[in-house]
Amino acid sequence: MTVAALAVAVTSFVSCKKKDKDADLSGTYNSAEVMMGNGKVYSWASLDKNGNPTAVGFTLNDAALNGLPAADTDKGHTHEHSYEMILPSQASKTPFNHIVIDWNPAGHEPAPIYTIPHFDFHLYMISKEERAKIPPYEVDSTGFKKYPSADYLPSNYINPGGGVPEMGSHWIDMNTPELHGNPFTLTFIYGTYNGQVNFIEPMITYNYLKSLTDYNQTVPRPNKVAKSGYYPTRYRITHANGAYTVSFEGMEWRDAS
Repeated sequence: MTVAALAVAVTSFVSCKKKDKDADLSGTYNSAEVMMGNGKVYSWASLDKNGNPTAVGFTLNDAALNGLPAADTDKGHTHEHSYEMILPSQASKTPFNHIVIDWNPAGHEPAPIYTIPHFDFHLYMISKEERAKIPPYEVDSTGFKKYPSADYLPSNYINPGGGVPEMGSHWIDMNTPELHGNPFTLTFIYGTYNGQVNFIEPMITYNYLKSLTDYNQTVPRPNKVAKSGYYPTRYRITHANGAYTVSFEGMEWRDAS
């Protein structure tokens, strides 16, 4: 190779590297669609130009709320009607791995507060394989009873006891309105297992979801996190153009401690 040719090759390589470095990575990246009711749902992740997440969430069309399984018997807190979506790889800088929508046509315990038709929107911080290993509470309660320290849960959150297979122990804000004589509409749950927070979960009634057009709420956040990453500071539920979108936004980097 001549000196001139070598110079051109080096210049081209440096130019390509600069273009790669300066590439705009902004955009929204979707997962594959999953059938739900008479419609579809998919997860997604939005990035800024540097490839950092600005939001994660899922979108379901109006038809997904029609044709859902009806309640035949009260089977409690199960995965009988679940819709699972792996988050796109672009969400890798967040602590979240996958999303599961659990449809509870007869609600679940504790009765009578939550025994009305509602959804559990789970954002899991563990893999599907790890989640599948969480046993029924009656089989082995050890991991359910192993709680993280209080710094890893929002203040005022309490554990009512028990636990759910393939989920974990559930924690709820002691000040949430439905625990004080008001009807249940929407609440925010934390989940733990084996000493770790493994999911966050907005829980919302079918009728309340159908009534929303634009709902915005702060995410209750603990003082510490066990995994470094971008965490949401708020979540939003919108209905527009024939679809509902549940988004976790206002991402802030948090170091594990």
